[in-house]
Amino acid sequence: MESFEPKKLLILRILEILTEYTNENNKLRQADIINLLKLNYNIECERKAVARNIDFLQLAGYEIVKEIDGIYLAERKFTYGELRLLIDSVLSNHHVSKRYTKDLVAKIAKDGGKFFMHSIKHIANLDAWAKEDCKIYFLNIETVTEAIANKNKISFTYNAYGIDKKLHPRSNNKSVVSPYQLLLKNGNYYLICNYDKYDNVAFVRIDRMTDIDIISEPIKPITKIKGYETGLDLGKLSCRLPYMFEDTPKRIQLVIKNGGSNIIDEFIEQFGADNITLELDKSGEQKFSVMASPKAIRFWILQHGKYLKILSPQSLVETIKEDIAEMAKLYE
Repeated sequence: MESFEPKKLLILRILEILTEYTNENNKLRQADIINLLKLNYNIECERKAVARNIDFLQLAGYEIVKEIDGIYLAERKFTYGELRLLIDSVLSNHHVSKRYTKDLVAKIAKDGGKFFMHSIKHIANLDAWAKEDCKIYFLNIETVTEAIANKNKISFTYNAYGIDKKLHPRSNNKSVVSPYQLLLKNGNYYLICNYDKYDNVAFVRIDRMTDIDIISEPIKPITKIKGYETGLDLGKLSCRLPYMFEDTPKRIQLVIKNGGSNIIDEFIEQFGADNITLELDKSGEQKFSVMASPKAIRFWILQHGKYLKILSPQSLVETIKEDIAEMAKLYE
């Protein structure tokens, strides 16, 4: 019987078999590989051909170990831990539909072989995951990435959900922006960009964009925008603007109250350890300052206000006072 495919593909099929069926605890003998070549690909070959192609793979840099009791692929593109991290990232992204999630998980898991796939069977049920059917999510990412690479502006319609649970345009006119970078934050993909008529950066949700077109006009350099003269530092931006509000970071001083010493753990997790300066005053109170978005601190302090008091800037202190007063009225 003739092979389903030419024997020139033999080396590729041997690599696939080693990837799928072997690890340090599960090895194959040459006879096993020959049987799997026949079973999976209808390829017939001799032991010498298997041995020769495994030598070629080793020369190409693949860490294939040959021992008395069998052969196995010792090093993969990703460790099991890395594969699990990638899979969990896809699962937790609620903008990736259930169908795409299932396909992506299968693609990622394939690199771990059948023994890794067996270990993740418990996450195969997607019914309990909150997933949106965002059909254009990946196309948006690809289009925006292309525009960023080519330094071209884009136009798009920006949308918001209505009471019918469907997306509707926020404006009758398409927006035109200079795209700079994509940033994954709080489970959402944001496009960091600039609207021509404003001298700041904006953060646009990728899943809220439709009708994206790349236009031939070159972008406005981000170094022309106030506060970004030296370029874009994604790490600092992510820490200083944890909720991706459009805002200018400021130095904010706070003091811990009511035995809330553990609150600093949450604060560091949210705003970054390198972004916070701590001190202990004479009275024993813990004070600290952070370079962050006042809007973000305003949002955060309303969740933990019992344990924290803002000392400065005064404008933020007054804003928090007004928020508390308005909230109190709702419960009178």
